[in-house]
Amino acid sequence: MSQGPSPPSRAGFLGLGTMGGPMAGRLLSSGTPLVVHNRDRAKAEPLLAAGAEWADSPRAVGRAASGGLVFVMVTDIRAVRAVLFGPKGAAAGAAPGTLIVNLSTIAPEESRGVAERLGRRGIHYLEAPVAGSLDAAKRGELIIFAGGEAADLARARPSLERLGRSVEHLGPVGAGASMKLVNNLVMVATLAADAEAIVLAEAFGLDPTRAVDLLLAGGGASKALENKRDAFLRRDYAVRFKLSLADKDLRLVGRAAREVGARTPIAREAKRLADEAMRAGFADQDLSAMLEAARGRRRGTPPSGRGPPAPGAEPPPTSEGTPAPR
Repeated sequence: MSQGPSPPSRAGFLGLGTMGGPMAGRLLSSGTPLVVHNRDRAKAEPLLAAGAEWADSPRAVGRAASGGLVFVMVTDIRAVRAVLFGPKGAAAGAAPGTLIVNLSTIAPEESRGVAERLGRRGIHYLEAPVAGSLDAAKRGELIIFAGGEAADLARARPSLERLGRSVEHLGPVGAGASMKLVNNLVMVATLAADAEAIVLAEAFGLDPTRAVDLLLAGGGASKALENKRDAFLRRDYAVRFKLSLADKDLRLVGRAAREVGARTPIAREAKRLADEAMRAGFADQDLSAMLEAARGRRRGTPPSGRGPPAPGAEPPPTSEGTPAPR
């Protein structure tokens, strides 16, 4: 790791959800004094007990960390704009020279718009979306896709290196956001194919555990499947990366791809399965719950227990070719 300047004496952190909480915790445990705010204060309590300072609004966070770093980890562009530019947004409290480090996943053009608005106030901006889910966040093993000025990354790098095992500078603002969409396209599409493969293996009468382990031993291996093996086989969808966020990211992929004239048919098919899982009631579960959509099951209904068809039996109808509702 590079030896950059020391972390700021005080940093701010906005957004303490599934990923933001552990990330803020790592900064705090590394010795960075932290002032935090979250819409639901209860999520901040473990950090407050560990020594973080509570702020009543994003503006108060911006004021408290003025001239230093303010990290943002929220769900989408609407939330980013709310915590930065709302009536009590951080930008209203931060002095010129403050660096906003946006860890959230938003579209490239959205990120450039945020940078422009902050720049008019003399506030610096670095996008730094992350690859990795809850466990990686807890261990500080995320991969961070940075986009922005080299000098801003140099300021933020000591703190970012406490969050991730790799901090990659992709280019100007927009480049990091673009790489995050590329990454999530591959990750979510791979898991959608894995879910479909498990259902097919079961329909063939294969043992799903053995089928998954053989996939992991051969050409079907992927880090995504390795990470979700137990979730798929135990049908345990405790959140590591929420399905609704994966669905949002695929929507951003589709929109950004259209803007640059790229075709993404596999992303569209992955989103169809994610949409089915959302409509089936799994939006607040882990994205591995796409397996239940592949099985045609709604949340709250027991597993069918249906095995492969008996020899000579008519196969069950499929939904292939049925357009997904818009």
